[in-house]
Amino acid sequence: MEKVVAVVGDDSILLSELRGRAAPLIRVLAQQVPGGPQRTAAESQVYKDMLTQMVTEMLEAQAAERLKVTVAPEEIDRALENVANQQKMTVDELLEAASQKSGLSEMEYRAEIRRQVLEGKLLSQRVRGRIRITDEDLKNAFARSVREERERREYRPSMIMLKIQAAPGNTPAQNQAASEAKEKAIRAIHARLDAGESFPEIAKELSEEPTSAAKGGDLGVHAPIKTQAAQSRKRPALAKEIEDRIMPLEPGQYTDPFRVGDAWVIFGLQARQQSRYTTFEAAKEEMAQRVQNDILAREKDSWLEELKKRTHVETRL
Repeated sequence: MEKVVAVVGDDSILLSELRGRAAPLIRVLAQQVPGGPQRTAAESQVYKDMLTQMVTEMLEAQAAERLKVTVAPEEIDRALENVANQQKMTVDELLEAASQKSGLSEMEYRAEIRRQVLEGKLLSQRVRGRIRITDEDLKNAFARSVREERERREYRPSMIMLKIQAAPGNTPAQNQAASEAKEKAIRAIHARLDAGESFPEIAKELSEEPTSAAKGGDLGVHAPIKTQAAQSRKRPALAKEIEDRIMPLEPGQYTDPFRVGDAWVIFGLQARQQSRYTTFEAAKEEMAQRVQNDILAREKDSWLEELKKRTHVETRL
């Protein structure tokens, strides 16, 4: 008798089915995580996550059967074409990328797309006539999208630094006086910038970090700290405390003076990677889709909770 790992209403999920669905992910995991306790723990999590997903899919399939909602093969073809177009690929390239990244065969990937299409149709039926999207919703989504994209775009910062000369034998009062002297000097520099003087020229003249000072304060191209480019060290990243102050800047702007360790600094922004967003009007259709997707995601959580409450669900993994 084969082991049952979950019961959903009158249906069940077998251990062999779970292993089959998880197999592509387990294969990828084996290539990325060395053997031992770490891989064992990672595999266990993969099986738990996959079982949760399969329970959700079974609940949705049962709902689809009750409501007589189906997905035709041509709907799957259209969905594949849409995903490929969004990623600027052909369908064949998309299927190859899915195989490389997730280990999914074409049949497995098409089955995943079918499940997504089915879920979308069920949710659309549930909220039909109830979605109301205002212009304010679209503007808020646009502002959020621009902000999130900015946190992924590479940028070129500049710096003016004044170092606090705190000698080992100094008293706390002497160290405080040294810091206050540099703070006064950096605020005078900030006033000169406000008066229209050139950031690079002042950096060359007064910055006490010699490498960047020689280049007018230029620190080179950096990546935001959370991006893959920064985490893989393809690009340098600044400390979060500094990045947070630079992020709101537009090219040509600069921060207020602030202290970092044993120095007072002003950071400027020379340039930032171009945004794909031009105007709100140009992005309006995309924002409408984003808002609708957000509404459907919230509705999905509520709907699944309702399905679970009226369906006997038991997991045995």
